[in-house]
Amino acid sequence: MNFAQLRAFHAVATEGGFTKAARLLNVTQPTCSQEVKALEETYGVTLFDRSNRQVALTEVGTALFAVTRRLFAAEQEAMELLAGVRHLDGGTLAVGADGPFHAVPLIARFTRAHPGPTVTLAVGNSRSMLEGLMETRIDVAVLADVPGDSRLYVLPLRRDPVRALVPKAHPLARRRAVALTDLATERLVLREPGSMTRRLIERALAAAEVTPAAVIEIQSREAVVEAVAAGLGIGFTSAAEFTGDGRLVLLPIAGAEVEMDEYVVCLRERRRLAVVRAFLDLAREVAAEAGGLSGAAMPGSVPATPATAGHAAPAPRRR
Repeated sequence: MNFAQLRAFHAVATEGGFTKAARLLNVTQPTCSQEVKALEETYGVTLFDRSNRQVALTEVGTALFAVTRRLFAAEQEAMELLAGVRHLDGGTLAVGADGPFHAVPLIARFTRAHPGPTVTLAVGNSRSMLEGLMETRIDVAVLADVPGDSRLYVLPLRRDPVRALVPKAHPLARRRAVALTDLATERLVLREPGSMTRRLIERALAAAEVTPAAVIEIQSREAVVEAVAAGLGIGFTSAAEFTGDGRLVLLPIAGAEVEMDEYVVCLRERRRLAVVRAFLDLAREVAAEAGGLSGAAMPGSVPATPATAGHAAPAPRRR
């Protein structure tokens, strides 16, 4: 197999066009096009749809791109290993997160300690971030929802209580805590069904045999805050993610322990990359300062499953 042809294909797929790919490879565009064409002719396949102005991957091209991402990521890791990279004078670190609240402070701490690497942050749902990890588009992710997968290296970061968001003018805002039974007559403002916050709240409500009067579904944390402030219902958020809002009151949930776990995750095979290793080391420091997760899966063990990535249970009775 001709690696120059594979590299040309990978560059075109990554950059989204032959001109940008040629610039990346420091070759002429005709040379880049010829390499890709030769690869297609050798194996009798079409890797790109060239019918439109934009170059699009075919089904076979998409499958091959998944392979070349792993291939050239492994090449990068081998180069670091052989070169003995330790000083982090350059390179890149791609971080993914399901929200900015825990990821941004880690990135700020990383860049202060290691100003050389270029850091990028992608924010999306847990599923897309995990896909990015598996496809090596993302080096490390900060997530609350981590599946049990032996390919993943999971570092517990912190555990925070989930609180109720109540409009300041609401009668419940005058209380010191909100009981789950109080929610039976309230309209709730919840995230989309895949949200970990929603799953924890629904689990706690089910355990208490409470059915809310109505539910409004909102797609983002920011929109939940605005909806609650507008009086549309009672919302919920991790205490660590609430930065304060004069229109709202943040209240504990009485009668249940609803807690959100946060993890730093990478592919097990990529945790020795210099930039990933440095980020994990800083995350361990932060976890130690915050007290970590006493009951969570530790690095090297089986990662937390969706059923345990978070905690919602009845509060212990006082004796």
